[in-house]
Amino acid sequence: MWAGDHILLMTNGEYLIYESRHGSNSGFPDHLFLAHGSDGRWLYSTYHFCNSMAGARFDEPPGSIAEFARTYSAREFDGKSDVCLQHTWPVKNTE
Repeated sequence: MWAGDHILLMTNGEYLIYESRHGSNSGFPDHLFLAHGSDGRWLYSTYHFCNSMAGARFDEPPGSIAEFARTYSAREFDGKSDVCLQHTWPVKNTE
């Protein structure tokens, strides 16, 4: 799945060029994954991948970008707006 730094390769040849941020679980989207796909779409996710994307690094590579999106709660957005700051992955309630 890993073709290099900040590139995720799917088994069907599709790829995502991404950046990610691992935060401190304070409520605001601490964990943010942004990617531009070989299909031209922008994706984002607030899935907790852990540092250096460890949450995906040891998984089997997805077959496609669509499979990646389902597995890691990724959603499409326009690549410009703040829509990517909405939670996509359940946030643990610490109350």
